Amino acid sequence: MLSGQCPARTHHRNSEVSAVHAHENRTGRASSCKASAFRFTLAGAFVTSLIAFPAYSQAVQERLDLSSAVAKAVQNHPSIRGSLQQINQAEEIVKATRAQAGPQISGGLENRLNTYRNTDYGSRNIHTARLNVSQLLFDFGKLAGATRQAEAGVRVSEAQSELAINEIALVTVQAWIDLHLQASLLDVAREQLLAVTSITDLVRERVEKGATSRSNLVQATSRVEALRSQLLGAEAEAERASLTLMYLTGSDAPVEIEGDIPPALQGAACLTDVAHDPPAVEIALGQRDDALAQLDIAKAQRFPTITLDGTAGLALTNGSRLYGERTTGQVGVNVSMPFYQGGAVQARERGALYQLRAFEGAVAQARLENRQGLADAKAQKDGWARRGPALAARIQSIDATRELYRLQYLQLGTRSLLDLLNAEQEYFSARVDETQGVHSQYQAAAQCLYHLDGLRDTFQITKPAPPLDPAFVGPLGQ
Repeated sequence: MLSGQCPARTHHRNSEVSAVHAHENRTGRASSCKASAFRFTLAGAFVTSLIAFPAYSQAVQERLDLSSAVAKAVQNHPSIRGSLQQINQAEEIVKATRAQAGPQISGGLENRLNTYRNTDYGSRNIHTARLNVSQLLFDFGKLAGATRQAEAGVRVSEAQSELAINEIALVTVQAWIDLHLQASLLDVAREQLLAVTSITDLVRERVEKGATSRSNLVQATSRVEALRSQLLGAEAEAERASLTLMYLTGSDAPVEIEGDIPPALQGAACLTDVAHDPPAVEIALGQRDDALAQLDIAKAQRFPTITLDGTAGLALTNGSRLYGERTTGQVGVNVSMPFYQGGAVQARERGALYQLRAFEGAVAQARLENRQGLADAKAQKDGWARRGPALAARIQSIDATRELYRLQYLQLGTRSLLDLLNAEQEYFSARVDETQGVHSQYQAAAQCLYHLDGLRDTFQITKPAPPLDPAFVGPLGQ
């Protein structure tokens, strides 16, 4: 290396680092080679540790737009798979209840030991095979009520599955918007750090020329250190949002978003009214139907149940024959009803009526809460929308002010460094407020779609494929 030349500088490829290096290069032209090399080394190490992309971004393996993230969360979330199993269970209960309307066939072996000799049989030890058949003829609505109750259980399970899908979709949309917000705030923090670093370079140059005191450089450097802390906090928030979306979507690594906010969250999502009952109301309606069916069953318990019953027997030993017959059979009509049970029948009927009234109140409450939630979301979105123009005007005004302050500080000397730094801080603070306000509108729009039961249609959500039917019925683990 020739005497008097500065060592070659290795520039980082990061655009933000290059921008800060450019400031250092401009400063270096007006100073000695030794001072320039020292400043370059110091600034390079500083900027590399602050402005480089956070370490977690290197582990990102998947990029998801909003629709893809919602679809993946719905397909993978365990709560939705569990709700589908509950639907299958409820449907099997309906089948089991309806099967009671058909013939009920049972059988078994009867073994008896009499302490005395029964003259009807040839032995005290009686061994008989029996076959019993029963057919329900009329029960005054008991079985019909049980069937309606089971069908109401299916509707409740289906509504619970839809509610689970809506909730997972809403949480995923909010997490994706939050990650989009944190990425935007991270960009603002980096831009602010570069802006204040640029001012610090100008102050350092003026200090070297003797145009200002070294206390100004200390003050500017202190602002840079404060912004360093803010940038680290912004990186941590972005990493948190990425991890949240990773767990919701079932990914193996932190998720990175792509694409922009869909038009459905930017348009008239909150301008419509409730067209049909959302899943929360459907659950309450299903529970009300269940209570109504239980009331019908309780009322039907006052009346008899009529069945046609038949029994066939086969003596397995000679001593087990009844009157010497090897086979026996009986057919008859059975009528049974409770005459007195201490008031239990009437108590069950009154209890079912109270339960019905309670669930009627639950339906009204579910509709009220849904309307209230929709109204709150609309109010939040409208409030942030009204603030938008004021925030934009404020940013434009402060931007013009900070440019004016910069000229007055550099050329006229009529503004202090504190005025210049405060103008920068106020400008980027307004930028943060605007970014948060816009994303708050997106969050409120997602809430509107949730209360309008529009998330599934908006993001074209389909239920996951139902699990296969079990190949056998038996204890778990076998």
